Amino acid sequence: MGRKLTPRQAVARSYPGWDYAMADRLIAWLDDCSYAIVEKDAGHKEASLVPEDSEAKASPRFERAH
Repeated sequence: MGRKLTPRQAVARSYPGWDYAMADRLIAWLDDCSYAIVEKDAGHKEASLVPEDSEAKASPRFERAH
């Protein structure tokens, strides 16, 4: 099983030298813009754009044009 990174570590590793100061600024900016970092397995009941299971099954599938 792989190691689990904190959100701060995951953001910092995308910058040269694991820049924690830049990661902290980015996370603070996202928080200021009303975004939140959540666990991957967490359910998002309030996400209105995500169809329910019954809606997903009822919607037609796209077909390839070619």
